[in-house]
Amino acid sequence: MSSEYFKSGLNKAKLGLHDESIEEFEKAAWEDPTNFEIQFNLGTAYLTIGEFEQAIVNFTKAIKIEPKSSDALGNRAVAYAAIGEDDKCNIDKKSAIKFGAPKDGINAVIDIVKEKRKGSSPFKT
Repeated sequence: MSSEYFKSGLNKAKLGLHDESIEEFEKAAWEDPTNFEIQFNLGTAYLTIGEFEQAIVNFTKAIKIEPKSSDALGNRAVAYAAIGEDDKCNIDKKSAIKFGAPKDGINAVIDIVKEKRKGSSPFKT
């Protein structure tokens, strides 16, 4: 059953229906809380809508399942940057790069997020 919710969540995310994709991913996570892909995609969906604290929760769960996931570490670094947790951001960024994230790419994204945080932006601080 969780795989049906997960597939539905992916399809809704692809269509840009982020709130609906979150609902499906949450159902999948309820049934299969230790599934990396579910936790990662749930975190990504929350990150996309600017729910950074919840994104961090789900990326943290994903990282506990797969500690060397450069994608989960990188996305959590971005979420930390968005809420001004720069020390935690830097720790995750270094780990993400260590496990294969492209240094230039992750630095560019984090720089953009920090700039938006400083100015007027839709990001919550």
